[in-house]
Amino acid sequence: MENILTIILICAALSLILNVVLKKFQVEPVIGYILTGMAVGFAFDLEHNASLGMIAEFGIVFLMFTIGLEFSPQKLRSMKKEVFLYGSLQMTVTAAAFFAIGHWGFSIEPAVNLIVSLALALSSTAIVLNLLTKNRKLGNRYGRNSVGVLLFQDIAVIPLLLMVSIFASTQESVPELLLDVLIDGVIVFVLLFVGARFVTPYLMEQVIGTRSNELFVGAILLFVIGAAQLAHTLGFSYSLGAFLAGMVIAETHYKHQVEADLTPFRDLLLGVFFITVGMQVNPLFALNNLITIIAVMLALLTAKTLILFALMRIFNSTRASLKTALLLSQCGEFSFVIFETAQANNLFMDPELGQILVMAIVFTMMLTPFLFRFLDPITDTLVRTQAQLAKPDEASLPEIDAEQIVICGFGSLGQRVGAHLKAADVPYTGIEHDSYSFRRARDQGQPVVFGNAGRRQFLEGIKIDQAKAVIIAMSNEQRILLMAQSIRQTAPDVPIMVCTSNDRLRDELIQFGVSQPIDNMDQIAAALVASLPLQAQVADELSVK
Repeated sequence: MENILTIILICAALSLILNVVLKKFQVEPVIGYILTGMAVGFAFDLEHNASLGMIAEFGIVFLMFTIGLEFSPQKLRSMKKEVFLYGSLQMTVTAAAFFAIGHWGFSIEPAVNLIVSLALALSSTAIVLNLLTKNRKLGNRYGRNSVGVLLFQDIAVIPLLLMVSIFASTQESVPELLLDVLIDGVIVFVLLFVGARFVTPYLMEQVIGTRSNELFVGAILLFVIGAAQLAHTLGFSYSLGAFLAGMVIAETHYKHQVEADLTPFRDLLLGVFFITVGMQVNPLFALNNLITIIAVMLALLTAKTLILFALMRIFNSTRASLKTALLLSQCGEFSFVIFETAQANNLFMDPELGQILVMAIVFTMMLTPFLFRFLDPITDTLVRTQAQLAKPDEASLPEIDAEQIVICGFGSLGQRVGAHLKAADVPYTGIEHDSYSFRRARDQGQPVVFGNAGRRQFLEGIKIDQAKAVIIAMSNEQRILLMAQSIRQTAPDVPIMVCTSNDRLRDELIQFGVSQPIDNMDQIAAALVASLPLQAQVADELSVK
């Protein structure tokens, strides 16, 4: 089975059949690709094919390039907290926890233990960003958090690979290695950021002048692969070069057309990548050690979820923290890259334990699409369970009177709306389902009740139909739609205002008689209050006629 074309044909046919069948059950294609790799690898004793692996690696290259398109240097600066604070905390604390487990539980040699611990701290950029992009969740709070952490992890792969080289080096001194990396880094920066900013726009203008779409796509492919190869030649990963190239293109006017043209290449090559991931799983070995592999998988998922949730909760709401933690609980594709590099330098653990670990990592990746699909129900269940102590009795729920405005979602935006209403001497009641936000607002003396405004029973209990108007002040699109629908069914005549600037969401909300999207938070709070059916003097007091 040395013929790479034969291997590709078999993989393409089998993955097509599997994905057609699995799609009927709404299973993500990534599962079909991994199962294809498992089947082909086992049937032909093909654990890893170098040629196929090289093709697969460029799936990650194109993914990182499209990520770079979304993150220009200016946008990256605006996300410095998500990338450098959240990312560094996640990597440090998670690796430290795994290092302690490896040291005390398995007595792994310190150098090997450090490499393995840092590799396990990584999450899957290929899976998570693919899911977030396809489902348009990159703009959500947990989406931004996840992307920030993943970007830091991808950048951290460079020093991790350098660390393997340092541990394996017996001839070259550490200062010389660090100096080489520094020089190579400067070269990459100069060529891709300084040179490309001047050269690329000029070349693209010449290509566009030909009015040939083939030449345009060819030029982009040349630019992406050339940047990846340049980074690799200088000792960095292909992915880093592609990511930097994407950031360069993001500064030009061609970003959207480039993204549209390269998406098919990205999706196709990512499929090949996941097939090679599946080839690393030996079904017979997995069956013989299934209990151990599942136990390791659950331990990895649980440990990473708890650690990341605890860290995210310091800076974010409970829901956003839990969603971020669940979405990044798997291990990633760069874990395999680090493991392979370490094994090539005799810096890996016992082969059997290593195989169990690799299979557990693959299973965490396979589980991620299912976790993502049920992310909201899982979060609702866990957050509701956590918040039971803060939940008031149904009998004690206040009833809304005809003069009150109801604010659904009493976070930062909801409280701004409440401040404007208070200034206008307009009575209001906030509804908050996050226990932390509820307790904080309650302790501040705010008129807020705990409850799920998406449940009709709750809305009927507080007599929402008697409210003067309802404002939905939150960012979660699914929650907004659920609340709007529940409120409209419970109170058909009550005006509903929603704070959103998403055109697609606005069109869906119009069906429920909802308006009016405004961007800036302060403008939202003031303008929404002004647009409510209040007395004229209220608008005068708010100065938002």
